[in-house]
Parts: sequence; C-alpha cells; structure tokens
Amino acid sequence: LGDGVVLQILFPDRDPAGMETNTSSIIARLVYGENEFLFTGDSPKSIENYLISLGGLESDVLKAGHHGSKTSTSPDFVTAVSPEYVVISAGKDNRYGHPSQEVLDILNNFGAEILRTDKDGRIVFESDGESLKIK
Repeated sequence: LGDGVVLQILFPDRDPAGMETNTSSIIARLVYGENEFLFTGDSPKSIENYLISLGGLESDVLKAGHHGSKTSTSPDFVTAVSPEYVVISAGKDNRYGHPSQEVLDILNNFGAEILRTDKDGRIVFESDGESLKIK
C-alpha cells in the first residue's frame, strides 16, 4: 500500500467454498507504523478462536464482529486483541437489536473506549504511524 502501510488478510486462509457466508468473512489487519487496526467482518466466535491460536492479533483498534452481535467478540478474543478502541458498526434502531448487551458488557469490562456508528455516526481515526486520534 506504500508509505509503510501493510494490509494483512488473516482469514480466510483457505478455500472458503462450503463455508457459511459469515464464517468466510474477510478478516484484515491494517498496520501503519506503530498503529494497528483489526477488521473482523461477520466472523463468528469459532473463527475468532482459530485466530487466537495463530497469535499476533494485538491491535489499537478493533472493529467488533458482526455489528456487535453476540455471535462474535468473545472475551478471549478481546483479550487477545487488547484494543484501546472498539468500533461497532450498527444501524440506528436496527431490527436485530445490535449491538447486543452481552458484547457491550464484555467491552465495558475490558475497558476499551467503545465507539458506535448507531450513536456516534461516522467514525474517523487519524494516524501518523506513531500516535492515533479520533477526528
């Protein structure tokens, strides 16, 4: 990507044929200098557990899985990522009730700053490769 920016595709790391759509979601990690961002798509906890076994998930920013649904964002996964910020992308008053209170409780117990598109609207991070701020 240039200028020290690296995009790692962590999953799927095999042929996704036969996988459920959410299970085969792309999980990507963007690294720019000292700042890391982990984008999890709609992947379920089983894929989170697989990624935990591989290691190297630590990231400053975690985009919570599946819009904050209880099918993703397990306590073990949040611990492995150890994010300073967690972004939950969910529509306002969505019919699924995302994000789930269970996931919000997990994130609150972890102590990461939670940013939500249903409450905060557009969320923009700015990085110079060393520091990270919310615009």
